[in-house]
Amino acid sequence: MLAVDDDYLIRLLLADVLTNASCRVLTASDGAEAVEILEKEPVDLLITDYDMPRMNGLELIRWSKARFPHVTAVMITGQNCQALAAEGRQFGALRVLLKPFSVEHLLSLVGEIRGTAPIP
Repeated sequence: MLAVDDDYLIRLLLADVLTNASCRVLTASDGAEAVEILEKEPVDLLITDYDMPRMNGLELIRWSKARFPHVTAVMITGQNCQALAAEGRQFGALRVLLKPFSVEHLLSLVGEIRGTAPIP
């Protein structure tokens, strides 16, 4: 799993919570760094922020789906915008998660994607 966010605290939260849930978590601070990791490491799930420098989350999802169609993508954003959520899904995001989100919601979503939790 790859967690991408330019906010260090969000990256740390994602890594800690998901590692404690027995996930192998890689992190990147922006889309460009994520591309470098995706080209070298096998990843099954991409959780990415939308608003980041160098390459935003939509661009990263579009790139990753073109290169690695098997990777499931989730976009997180602080912007409560229906158009952005629709665009995220159009580019290949399975879900768009609005910040702030609870740890329980994150774990439920990851469990759903991995087939270990029911769909809410």
